[in-house]
Amino acid sequence: MKHLLTAHTTKGQTVILTRNMSLPELRERRKNETFYCSQCKEKVHLKVGDIVIPHFAHYQQTNCRESFSEGESPTHLLGKAQLHELFLRHETEVKLEPFLPDIRQRPDLLVTWQETHVPIEFQCSVIPLEHVEQRNAGYHMLDMQPIWIIITPSAIRSSSALILSIRLSQFQQFFIRSIHARTGSSVPLLLTYNPSNEQFHYLSHMIHLQGSTYALLHSIMRLRHQSLPFALPAAPAEKDVQELTRHYQEARRKYLRSVIGYNHRGVHNQFLRACYEMRVQPIHLPTWIGVPTKGQEAFKQSDCEWQVLLITAMRETRRTPFQLDRSFYHSFIKKFEGDQEKQIEACVNYADFLRQERIDIYRLDKYASGNYVKEILLRRFLAMHAKN
Repeated sequence: MKHLLTAHTTKGQTVILTRNMSLPELRERRKNETFYCSQCKEKVHLKVGDIVIPHFAHYQQTNCRESFSEGESPTHLLGKAQLHELFLRHETEVKLEPFLPDIRQRPDLLVTWQETHVPIEFQCSVIPLEHVEQRNAGYHMLDMQPIWIIITPSAIRSSSALILSIRLSQFQQFFIRSIHARTGSSVPLLLTYNPSNEQFHYLSHMIHLQGSTYALLHSIMRLRHQSLPFALPAAPAEKDVQELTRHYQEARRKYLRSVIGYNHRGVHNQFLRACYEMRVQPIHLPTWIGVPTKGQEAFKQSDCEWQVLLITAMRETRRTPFQLDRSFYHSFIKKFEGDQEKQIEACVNYADFLRQERIDIYRLDKYASGNYVKEILLRRFLAMHAKN
């Protein structure tokens, strides 16, 4: 059954259910009025309970299916109503659950900012990513750029920590978007919302650790403090970068300590074989191998692993970071799964780092120390917000 917050009366008036409507008032209206779906024109119930937020619902036998992809939970209804109130409070033109006939879609909200229509989708359930892509394609046909807000991950709903290491599912990672800062740089951001305590949780300035785990900056904004357009996360302070560095280095140490003990393939494992050929124990890798250069999230492997293999490929072909070309990178990334263009970009950025630091990849005992991680993160994150 499909749940709605909007409907039409017999006279064609639009009814929008808001939280300031009392339950007795709604029950009285239910007795005296008939309500219809604004899309299919069929009758709908006005459901007024003591637990679930009041809403309209189709009768079970209905043909009004095309513009919805899934049933809506009480959390979704509540979040949608709260976001609607946010835009009204800012006196911004907003439509709740408008039907867009040209693409047969119904976004949760359609907001107009400076004569630009922006669909807002609040996503609480996990749906196939192809469905999300189809919805986005529909909006793009109308020259609209949607904003997706997902439900705050349960692991951080009650957390006030500024720096976290957290696993993000493939579904959650899909909604990470690049927000342009005033400097022209882009900030990776996952915008989430928790209706139960009316808080936005911003997950930004992400560093990929391994697999689906990221270290990131976590900031909280109350619904009543949210601005329009949506506020951007602040630049991390130097102490925040220091804490991100600690998370990254701890994950690096944990990986290097465990790679031998938990791997039964021994030297048949590419990473261990590379370390063996370079005559270095994984735990003794120099600090310039396993650093978070830009784009490293293109690899699901630990930075230590793919960077060791890249160093090995250079040494086998008797090249230096100054002698790499696109054919070399294409040959190297064949052994990895993922977006090849993004992986090449990550490799180029790592080679740039090696050149800038004038590191001799044939001397693992040289430049073995040095806090490259903190230096890289300071350059990457603080530079994003450097201009006034």
